[in-house]
Amino acid sequence: MRPPKRKGNGGVIIALVLVGVTLCGITLVGAMASAITSDRASDYDSSPTSGTSSSGTRTTTSRTTSSSTTSSTTSETSGYDESTQVRPVARLGDHPINIQNNGAVNTPCDLPTFRTDVESQDRFYQAALPCLVEAWRPLLEEADLPVRTPKVVTSGSDFETPCGTRKWNQTAMYCPGSHTIYMTARYYAEKEQLVEPGAYLGQFAHEFGHAVQGMSGISTAFGDAAYDAGGRDTPSGLELTRRSELQATCFGGMTLAALQNGGVSNDYIFPALYDSRGRGDEHSNVRDHGTTKNNNAWVDQGFYKNEITQCNTWLADASDVS
Repeated sequence: MRPPKRKGNGGVIIALVLVGVTLCGITLVGAMASAITSDRASDYDSSPTSGTSSSGTRTTTSRTTSSSTTSSTTSETSGYDESTQVRPVARLGDHPINIQNNGAVNTPCDLPTFRTDVESQDRFYQAALPCLVEAWRPLLEEADLPVRTPKVVTSGSDFETPCGTRKWNQTAMYCPGSHTIYMTARYYAEKEQLVEPGAYLGQFAHEFGHAVQGMSGISTAFGDAAYDAGGRDTPSGLELTRRSELQATCFGGMTLAALQNGGVSNDYIFPALYDSRGRGDEHSNVRDHGTTKNNNAWVDQGFYKNEITQCNTWLADASDVS
Protein backbone atom coordinates (compact mmCIF):
# COMPACT_ATOMS: atom_id res chain seq x y z
CA MET A 1 0.00 0.00 0.00
CA ARG A 2 1.00 3.60 -0.41
CA PRO A 3 0.98 6.43 2.11
CA PRO A 4 -1.48 9.25 1.45
CA LYS A 5 -0.70 12.06 -0.94
CA ARG A 6 1.12 15.02 0.62
CA LYS A 7 -0.73 18.21 1.43
CA GLY A 8 -0.76 20.92 -1.24
CA ASN A 9 0.06 24.57 -0.63
CA GLY A 10 -3.54 25.65 -0.32
CA GLY A 11 -4.82 22.58 1.48
CA VAL A 12 -6.13 21.17 -1.82
CA ILE A 13 -3.85 19.34 -4.24
CA ILE A 14 -5.35 20.05 -7.64
CA ALA A 15 -2.20 19.79 -9.68
CA LEU A 16 -2.22 20.13 -13.41
CA VAL A 17 1.51 20.11 -13.75
CA LEU A 18 3.57 18.75 -16.60
CA VAL A 19 6.43 16.57 -15.33
CA GLY A 20 9.02 14.65 -17.26
CA VAL A 21 12.14 12.84 -16.15
CA THR A 22 13.28 16.27 -14.94
CA LEU A 23 9.91 17.01 -13.32
CA CYS A 24 8.43 18.71 -16.42
CA GLY A 25 5.34 17.35 -18.04
CA ILE A 26 2.08 15.62 -16.87
CA THR A 27 -1.33 16.20 -15.41
CA LEU A 28 -2.29 14.89 -12.05
CA VAL A 29 -5.24 15.70 -9.84
CA GLY A 30 -4.68 15.26 -6.14
CA ALA A 31 -7.03 15.36 -3.19
CA MET A 32 -7.64 17.30 -0.02
CA ALA A 33 -5.10 16.27 2.59
CA SER A 34 -7.64 16.53 5.35
CA ALA A 35 -9.79 13.95 3.60
CA ILE A 36 -6.84 11.57 3.40
CA THR A 37 -5.35 11.82 6.85
CA SER A 38 -8.21 10.44 8.91
CA ASP A 39 -8.46 7.27 6.83
CA ARG A 40 -4.78 6.45 6.60
CA ALA A 41 -3.75 2.87 7.29
CA SER A 42 -0.77 0.69 6.57
CA ASP A 43 -0.72 -0.97 3.19
CA TYR A 44 1.22 -4.01 4.23
CA ASP A 45 0.46 -6.60 6.85
CA SER A 46 2.93 -9.27 7.87
CA SER A 47 0.34 -11.24 9.82
CA PRO A 48 0.53 -14.97 9.13
CA THR A 49 -2.96 -15.75 7.37
CA SER A 50 20.74 4.77 0.73
CA GLY A 51 17.97 6.54 -1.01
CA THR A 52 19.94 9.07 -3.05
CA SER A 53 18.95 11.53 -5.72
CA SER A 54 19.22 10.30 -9.24
CA SER A 55 21.79 11.45 -11.74
CA GLY A 56 19.05 12.07 -14.30
CA THR A 57 20.02 9.09 -16.45
CA ARG A 58 17.94 5.95 -16.16
CA THR A 59 19.80 2.64 -16.37
CA THR A 60 18.27 0.04 -18.68
CA THR A 61 18.71 -3.69 -18.81
CA SER A 62 19.92 -5.59 -21.83
CA ARG A 63 17.33 -8.36 -21.64
CA THR A 64 13.82 -7.98 -23.04
CA THR A 65 10.70 -10.08 -22.72
CA SER A 66 7.46 -10.29 -24.61
CA SER A 67 4.16 -9.50 -22.96
CA SER A 68 2.44 -12.38 -21.22
CA THR A 69 -1.18 -13.46 -21.22
CA THR A 70 -0.89 -15.27 -17.89
CA SER A 71 -4.00 -14.89 -15.77
CA SER A 72 -3.87 -13.95 -12.11
CA THR A 73 -5.49 -17.31 -11.39
CA THR A 74 -2.80 -19.52 -12.95
CA SER A 75 -1.29 -22.45 -11.09
CA GLU A 76 1.57 -20.21 -9.97
CA THR A 77 -0.71 -18.85 -7.26
CA SER A 78 -1.17 -22.26 -5.70
CA GLY A 79 2.35 -22.78 -4.41
CA TYR A 80 6.02 -23.20 -5.17
CA ASP A 81 7.59 -25.39 -7.80
CA GLU A 82 7.91 -28.70 -5.99
CA SER A 83 10.05 -30.21 -8.77
CA THR A 84 12.86 -27.69 -8.36
CA GLN A 85 12.45 -27.07 -4.63
CA VAL A 86 12.74 -23.33 -5.20
CA ARG A 87 11.84 -21.58 -1.97
CA PRO A 88 11.77 -18.02 -0.63
CA VAL A 89 14.65 -17.00 1.62
CA ALA A 90 13.80 -15.20 4.87
CA ARG A 91 16.54 -12.56 4.97
CA LEU A 92 16.73 -8.76 4.82
CA GLY A 93 19.94 -6.86 4.05
CA ASP A 94 21.88 -9.95 3.00
CA HIS A 95 19.09 -11.39 0.86
CA PRO A 96 20.25 -13.36 -2.24
CA ILE A 97 17.96 -11.24 -4.42
CA ASN A 98 20.67 -8.57 -4.26
CA ILE A 99 22.67 -9.52 -7.35
CA GLN A 100 24.83 -6.75 -8.80
CA ASN A 101 23.63 -5.26 -12.12
CA ASN A 102 20.32 -7.13 -11.89
CA GLY A 103 17.19 -5.16 -12.65
CA ALA A 104 13.65 -5.47 -13.94
CA VAL A 105 13.70 -6.33 -17.65
CA ASN A 106 12.15 -4.28 -20.43
CA THR A 107 8.53 -5.38 -20.78
CA PRO A 108 5.80 -4.19 -23.18
CA CYS A 109 2.29 -3.97 -21.77
CA ASP A 110 -1.02 -3.41 -23.55
CA LEU A 111 -3.15 -1.53 -21.03
CA PRO A 112 -6.91 -1.08 -21.55
CA THR A 113 -8.75 2.22 -21.58
CA PHE A 114 -8.90 3.49 -18.03
CA ARG A 115 -11.91 4.70 -16.08
CA THR A 116 -12.27 5.15 -12.34
CA ASP A 117 -15.25 2.83 -11.73
CA VAL A 118 -14.45 -0.39 -9.87
CA GLU A 119 -14.90 -2.73 -12.84
CA SER A 120 -12.69 -0.64 -15.14
CA GLN A 121 -10.00 -0.35 -12.50
CA ASP A 122 -10.03 -4.11 -12.06
CA ARG A 123 -9.61 -4.69 -15.82
CA PHE A 124 -6.68 -2.26 -15.74
CA TYR A 125 -4.91 -4.05 -12.88
CA GLN A 126 -5.57 -7.53 -14.28
CA ALA A 127 -4.06 -6.44 -17.62
CA ALA A 128 -1.01 -4.90 -15.92
CA LEU A 129 -0.38 -7.88 -13.62
CA PRO A 130 1.21 -10.34 -16.12
CA CYS A 131 3.42 -7.53 -17.43
CA LEU A 132 4.78 -6.87 -13.94
CA VAL A 133 5.36 -10.57 -13.37
CA GLU A 134 7.34 -10.86 -16.61
CA ALA A 135 9.40 -7.75 -15.76
CA TRP A 136 10.53 -9.37 -12.50
CA ARG A 137 10.67 -13.04 -13.53
CA PRO A 138 14.30 -13.14 -14.82
CA LEU A 139 15.60 -11.31 -11.75
CA LEU A 140 13.86 -13.70 -9.36
CA GLU A 141 14.86 -16.78 -11.32
CA GLU A 142 18.50 -15.70 -11.47
CA ALA A 143 18.46 -15.42 -7.68
CA ASP A 144 16.89 -18.91 -7.50
CA LEU A 145 13.69 -17.51 -6.00
CA PRO A 146 10.10 -18.57 -6.76
CA VAL A 147 7.92 -16.67 -9.21
CA ARG A 148 4.30 -16.75 -8.06
CA THR A 149 1.72 -14.53 -9.71
CA PRO A 150 -0.20 -12.77 -6.92
CA LYS A 151 -3.95 -12.58 -7.01
CA VAL A 152 -5.54 -9.15 -7.38
CA VAL A 153 -8.84 -8.20 -5.76
CA THR A 154 -10.38 -4.82 -6.62
CA SER A 155 -13.23 -3.66 -4.40
CA GLY A 156 -15.43 -0.65 -3.80
CA SER A 157 -16.64 -1.82 -0.40
CA ASP A 158 -15.24 -3.16 2.86
CA PHE A 159 -13.85 -6.69 2.67
CA GLU A 160 -12.17 -9.33 4.80
CA THR A 161 -8.64 -10.62 4.20
CA PRO A 162 -6.32 -13.02 6.06
CA CYS A 163 -4.60 -9.83 7.24
CA GLY A 164 -7.82 -8.32 8.64
CA THR A 165 -10.65 -6.08 7.51
CA ARG A 166 -9.95 -3.52 4.81
CA LYS A 167 -12.34 -0.60 4.49
CA TRP A 168 -13.23 1.06 1.20
CA ASN A 169 -11.80 4.36 2.44
CA GLN A 170 -8.35 2.94 3.23
CA THR A 171 -5.42 2.67 0.88
CA ALA A 172 -4.59 -0.51 -1.05
CA MET A 173 -2.84 -3.42 0.66
CA TYR A 174 -0.76 -6.48 -0.07
CA CYS A 175 -1.41 -9.44 2.24
CA PRO A 176 1.32 -12.10 2.29
CA GLY A 177 -1.04 -14.54 4.02
CA SER A 178 -3.01 -14.89 0.77
CA HIS A 179 -0.34 -13.53 -1.62
CA THR A 180 -2.97 -11.08 -2.80
CA ILE A 181 -2.97 -7.41 -3.73
CA TYR A 182 -6.16 -5.70 -2.55
CA MET A 183 -6.92 -2.50 -4.50
CA THR A 184 -9.45 -0.19 -2.82
CA ALA A 185 -10.88 1.46 -5.91
CA ARG A 186 -13.13 4.10 -4.33
CA TYR A 187 -10.40 5.37 -2.01
CA TYR A 188 -8.28 6.60 -4.90
CA ALA A 189 -11.20 7.74 -7.03
CA GLU A 190 -13.26 9.44 -4.31
CA LYS A 191 -10.98 10.26 -1.38
CA GLU A 192 -7.86 11.21 -3.31
CA GLN A 193 -9.77 12.11 -6.49
CA LEU A 194 -7.10 10.71 -8.77
CA VAL A 195 -8.02 10.74 -12.46
CA GLU A 196 -4.76 9.94 -14.28
CA PRO A 197 -4.36 6.22 -15.07
CA GLY A 198 -0.63 6.55 -14.45
CA ALA A 199 -1.22 7.40 -10.79
CA TYR A 200 -3.19 4.16 -10.39
CA LEU A 201 -0.40 2.28 -12.17
CA GLY A 202 2.06 3.75 -9.68
CA GLN A 203 -0.07 2.58 -6.77
CA PHE A 204 -0.28 -0.89 -8.27
CA ALA A 205 3.48 -1.01 -8.91
CA HIS A 206 4.13 -0.23 -5.24
CA GLU A 207 1.81 -3.02 -4.09
CA PHE A 208 3.47 -5.39 -6.54
CA GLY A 209 6.76 -4.38 -4.90
CA HIS A 210 5.35 -5.84 -1.68
CA ALA A 211 4.39 -8.97 -3.61
CA VAL A 212 8.04 -9.28 -4.71
CA GLN A 213 8.96 -9.10 -1.03
CA GLY A 214 6.43 -11.87 -0.42
CA MET A 215 7.73 -14.11 -3.22
CA SER A 216 11.35 -13.67 -2.19
CA GLY A 217 10.88 -14.20 1.56
CA ILE A 218 11.74 -10.62 2.54
CA SER A 219 8.25 -10.16 3.97
CA THR A 220 8.70 -13.18 6.25
CA ALA A 221 12.02 -11.85 7.54
CA PHE A 222 10.46 -8.43 8.08
CA GLY A 223 7.61 -9.94 10.10
CA ASP A 224 10.07 -11.88 12.25
CA ALA A 225 12.24 -8.79 12.79
CA ALA A 226 9.23 -6.66 13.73
CA TYR A 227 8.12 -9.30 16.24
CA ASP A 228 11.61 -9.38 17.77
CA ALA A 229 11.51 -5.56 17.96
CA GLY A 230 8.42 -5.71 20.16
CA GLY A 231 5.86 -5.05 17.44
CA ARG A 232 5.41 -2.71 14.52
CA ASP A 233 4.21 0.17 16.70
CA THR A 234 7.50 0.41 18.62
CA PRO A 235 10.20 2.84 17.43
CA SER A 236 12.31 -0.04 16.11
CA GLY A 237 9.26 -1.68 14.55
CA LEU A 238 8.25 1.54 12.81
CA GLU A 239 11.73 1.92 11.36
CA LEU A 240 11.56 -1.62 10.01
CA THR A 241 8.16 -0.85 8.50
CA ARG A 242 9.55 2.27 6.80
CA ARG A 243 12.40 0.20 5.37
CA SER A 244 9.85 -2.28 4.00
CA GLU A 245 7.62 0.43 2.53
CA LEU A 246 10.46 2.39 0.97
CA GLN A 247 11.89 -0.77 -0.58
CA ALA A 248 8.47 -1.43 -2.16
CA THR A 249 8.51 2.16 -3.42
CA CYS A 250 11.96 1.61 -4.93
CA PHE A 251 10.79 -1.68 -6.49
CA GLY A 252 7.86 0.27 -7.94
CA GLY A 253 10.31 2.65 -9.58
CA MET A 254 12.16 -0.31 -11.11
CA THR A 255 8.87 -1.63 -12.48
CA LEU A 256 8.06 1.71 -14.08
CA ALA A 257 11.51 1.76 -15.73
CA ALA A 258 10.92 -1.72 -17.16
CA LEU A 259 7.53 -0.69 -18.55
CA GLN A 260 8.83 2.56 -20.01
CA ASN A 261 11.72 0.75 -21.69
CA GLY A 262 9.21 -1.77 -23.02
CA GLY A 263 7.23 0.96 -24.74
CA VAL A 264 4.55 1.96 -22.23
CA SER A 265 3.68 5.60 -22.85
CA ASN A 266 5.08 8.35 -20.66
CA ASP A 267 1.45 9.41 -20.26
CA TYR A 268 1.37 6.55 -17.73
CA ILE A 269 4.95 6.65 -16.44
CA PHE A 270 5.34 10.33 -15.54
CA PRO A 271 2.08 10.64 -13.53
CA ALA A 272 3.02 7.43 -11.70
CA LEU A 273 6.36 8.92 -10.70
CA TYR A 274 4.82 12.26 -9.81
CA ASP A 275 2.27 10.62 -7.54
CA SER A 276 4.88 8.40 -5.87
CA ARG A 277 7.15 11.38 -5.19
CA GLY A 278 4.32 13.13 -3.32
CA ARG A 279 3.64 10.35 -0.80
CA GLY A 280 4.86 10.57 2.79
CA ASP A 281 4.16 10.66 6.51
CA GLU A 282 4.04 14.44 6.91
CA HIS A 283 0.29 14.66 7.54
CA SER A 284 0.00 11.42 9.51
CA ASN A 285 0.43 10.61 13.17
CA VAL A 286 2.13 7.32 12.31
CA ARG A 287 5.66 7.36 10.90
CA ASP A 288 5.49 4.09 9.01
CA HIS A 289 6.07 5.03 5.35
CA GLY A 290 8.87 7.60 5.43
CA THR A 291 9.04 11.28 4.65
CA THR A 292 8.01 12.74 1.32
CA LYS A 293 11.67 13.51 0.66
CA ASN A 294 12.67 9.89 1.16
CA ASN A 295 9.73 8.52 -0.85
CA ASN A 296 10.86 10.83 -3.66
CA ALA A 297 14.46 9.68 -3.39
CA TRP A 298 13.71 5.95 -3.35
CA VAL A 299 11.24 5.89 -6.25
CA ASP A 300 13.70 7.91 -8.34
CA GLN A 301 16.54 5.60 -7.35
CA GLY A 302 14.54 2.59 -8.49
CA PHE A 303 13.48 4.27 -11.72
CA TYR A 304 16.78 5.82 -12.79
CA LYS A 305 19.11 3.05 -11.59
CA ASN A 306 16.86 0.00 -12.11
CA GLU A 307 19.23 -2.17 -10.12
CA ILE A 308 18.04 -4.37 -7.28
CA THR A 309 21.02 -3.60 -5.03
CA GLN A 310 20.08 0.10 -5.19
CA CYS A 311 16.80 -0.74 -3.41
CA ASN A 312 18.35 -2.43 -0.37
CA THR A 313 16.74 -0.17 2.21
CA TRP A 314 17.62 -2.66 4.96
CA LEU A 315 21.28 -1.53 4.82
CA ALA A 316 20.54 2.17 4.32
CA ASP A 317 21.38 4.83 6.89
CA ALA A 318 18.56 5.65 9.31
CA SER A 319 18.32 9.16 7.84
CA ASP A 320 17.47 7.69 4.44
CA VAL A 321 14.50 5.79 5.86
CA SER A 322 13.20 8.40 8.29
